Amino acid sequence: ANLEPPPLSPLSTHNSHLAALHRAIEIVVRCVEEGAYFDALSAEPASLLLWLSPTWKERLQVNTTDGGDPGQFYKALAGCVSAFLDIEDGSTQHAASGRSIEREELRSRAMLVMAVGVAALLAFMQANWTGPPLNLPPCPLSTVCKKDGNLPQNTWNFWANEELMVDGCDLLGMCALPQFLIFSKILLVDAKENIRKNCFNNAFGLETWNWWGCRTLSAHQHVLAERSPSLYTALTHANAEITEQFGSTKSVLRRQWDLKMDNQEASTIATLVQLEAGLVEYTYGHIDKARQYFKRAEQACGIQFSITGALGFRTIHQVDPKPQMILVANSTSTSSNLAASKEESLYLDVSQSIKSVSLQGQKEVFEISTESDILLAPNLVEDMHDVGIPATARSGDCGKNNYLNTVQQAVVLAQCLEIKKSNPDDDLKGWQMAPYIEAVDAQQDSHFMVKYFCQLLRIHWECARSRTQQRALLLMEHLVEAIQGSSFKVTERMCFVFCVGCPTIPALLKEHAELMVSCGLVREALLLFEKLELWDNLIDCYCLLEKKSAAVNLIQQRLQIQPNDPRLWCSLGDVTLDDECYIKAWEFSAHRFARAQRSLGRSAYMRAEYNKSMKHWTAALALNPLHPGGWFALGSAALKAREMDKAIDAFTRAVQLDPYNGESWNNIAAIHMTKKRSKEAFIAFREALKFRRNTWQMWENFAQVALDIGNFGQAIEALQMVLDLSQGKHVDLVSLTRLVEEVEARKVSSVGSKDHVYASSDKKGVDECTTSTSVSSLVGDEITYSHEDIGKRQSKEAEWLQEVVGKLLAQIAHSCECGGEIWGLLARWHRVKGDLTMCTEALLKQVRANQSSDVQRSSEQFQKFAQVSVQLCEVYIETASMNRSKRELHTARMHLRNTIKQGQCFTDTDGYKALESCLKKVENALQYM
Repeated sequence: ANLEPPPLSPLSTHNSHLAALHRAIEIVVRCVEEGAYFDALSAEPASLLLWLSPTWKERLQVNTTDGGDPGQFYKALAGCVSAFLDIEDGSTQHAASGRSIEREELRSRAMLVMAVGVAALLAFMQANWTGPPLNLPPCPLSTVCKKDGNLPQNTWNFWANEELMVDGCDLLGMCALPQFLIFSKILLVDAKENIRKNCFNNAFGLETWNWWGCRTLSAHQHVLAERSPSLYTALTHANAEITEQFGSTKSVLRRQWDLKMDNQEASTIATLVQLEAGLVEYTYGHIDKARQYFKRAEQACGIQFSITGALGFRTIHQVDPKPQMILVANSTSTSSNLAASKEESLYLDVSQSIKSVSLQGQKEVFEISTESDILLAPNLVEDMHDVGIPATARSGDCGKNNYLNTVQQAVVLAQCLEIKKSNPDDDLKGWQMAPYIEAVDAQQDSHFMVKYFCQLLRIHWECARSRTQQRALLLMEHLVEAIQGSSFKVTERMCFVFCVGCPTIPALLKEHAELMVSCGLVREALLLFEKLELWDNLIDCYCLLEKKSAAVNLIQQRLQIQPNDPRLWCSLGDVTLDDECYIKAWEFSAHRFARAQRSLGRSAYMRAEYNKSMKHWTAALALNPLHPGGWFALGSAALKAREMDKAIDAFTRAVQLDPYNGESWNNIAAIHMTKKRSKEAFIAFREALKFRRNTWQMWENFAQVALDIGNFGQAIEALQMVLDLSQGKHVDLVSLTRLVEEVEARKVSSVGSKDHVYASSDKKGVDECTTSTSVSSLVGDEITYSHEDIGKRQSKEAEWLQEVVGKLLAQIAHSCECGGEIWGLLARWHRVKGDLTMCTEALLKQVRANQSSDVQRSSEQFQKFAQVSVQLCEVYIETASMNRSKRELHTARMHLRNTIKQGQCFTDTDGYKALESCLKKVENALQYM
């Protein structure tokens, strides 16, 4: 709408003011409905925001000769908006104009501010999220201020980017139209206090003010490369108010809407609120909170998801069907009917004038034909009645008969996000996400952004598999073309953009370039990184091409254009390894750019200056304490500096921000382990192993602390994992020895307890009851166990432990080239079991493993060989005594004589004396046999 603003003469009557406001609101609403967001800012509504103050020209005057001051401009603009909404408390006298203002006009003014702010936000979303690309002036009020001359684009955009870099956070690539986001924050976030002061936040038409303000803050967070603590604080408060107002169907229906709303529409609003709140928590890594919001969204939309199995084919050449995971959706309320007719539109607005969104042709836009033998979705076997598969799952196409509307598809994708973040980063995670992706991908009707995000999740899954990596690259190229193309109108793209976790367009292009690098297309990725001004990734590409000097030249050329850009100075420091570049970046940012301190801390750590590194990391975290990598680096530096208390505090903060950081959990456990706090170390190791299960060293440490606290089951499992992960090349002898000692101790204890039970079995009546032990059952009832029952339970535990330890020792002995220590432990185990024959064989293998030429030259080796020889001969003596046979005694005597002969150089050692003493025992036994 090419509308010229009306004259700037002050309005004379209340009715004329109110009529002008209503006309402006109608213009904004119509422009938003048509997707002409900039027209809403360039027409009468934006001018009305400035008319109130007689000196608005002077306050917004821009000096074009020196480029003007954008900071002063937007500060004056915020003052105009505040004056537009401000009134004296308890009166209707306007503070700026002195004119009497009716409450209805004040409400209309607030509604106009919100409408213009929404238009500015949606224009920013179109430029950075949905597309198609916009060719707009950088300033949202450039048309209104056209009489003041053309505003300098580069200078003002650079200022806007710096304003968006709150809490020392860097931007994630190039941000289009940053001034639009600043303008929307002035209208939707900063003006909120005026609305609260005038008690308009619950007035009709202004109920969703907090919601739009929260969306503005969320958009601000998504254009940042790091998590902002100040934005999170504001988002948390806003989400609490929004979920209280619109978080359930009942709360939505209680609102006084000027339209008839049914339960389905109310449940849709409640679902979107819960989804957006969950995505905020997901962005900040709070997966438990996000899971709660996603679960409420699932309940609000009246649907329940479950994973089941069905036989199907995953590849073209597959002969036999294999079990496949599929998603099944069940309706839990009458308001959600899965068999309902296909939805036309889910827009809700006051005027009810938005037409249904056309979804024709979307399938062709997002689908791509590839020659891969891996199917995009499994072909399920249709005749599955005999195996009990639900009817909704019996289909040749996964999810074909499982109809989901767009809101339900968004809930499914949110569940997929939660699975992606809360599971270890391994191959299984992709297959756990697959049924959710395939269920949404199989839907015939999906809105643009929902389908776009589903395809992006598929790309994340397929690029992790070598057989589908090339197809993932083709899908990514097709997705980029779709988001940058003009196949769909902006009104169709904007629907549901806030309730799915779509990245910004620069973030999408960054993923595309990174995928190119993984496929070997480094030069093509380099051009894309340069276009996005992602200097760190650009440097990595030049290093892969062995052209580091080209990276230096490029950054120096950019510094001639933007000499005060701290990001460029940090990137130059990364290439040249010069700390002076980081110091300049810190100075040019007025001590606000946290990355400069992080780079200095990293550089000091590499030089082993750990105390200095700690200082830099502390300074960086003072600016942005929500940086989990920063806390981990601070903990690592403190660990190297032997500052254990500071290290454990830093690692604890790291896992508080990112509970799925297995390395931080491992370091916490290691510190507790060194301080002999085995219980705390056990808990930390158990968390760490959820995300790093492929490190045998961690399993070995876990086994040791498990033994310290008496958890033998976990210890045995950990030792089994050590054996499997190291492929039998590493064995924890210390832990195995402790296990065998525990088996021996329990054997002695069980024999003693049996003697005690037999001695007291004659006691009857009251004595038996008084010597019993009471424990509480799971349901709270008291169960009485006698000493005999307790003895039986302990005996069973001892038998179980003996059995599993024996299996583990036997596996180790037969799966690898083990030393004599393993055979010695296996001999001790056989002796506990009472099998002297197998004990003798194990000891013989231990003797042979220790027998070498070093026995006659090394005192240490002779001592070790003498010890195992004495153990073998003692078993010979015991066996001969039981069997009344001299054969074992003759064998023992011959072995002892040969061993004593080899140790003539070590006659003064304890081992030599033990051999002589054992030989005397054998000869005495032969004499009296």
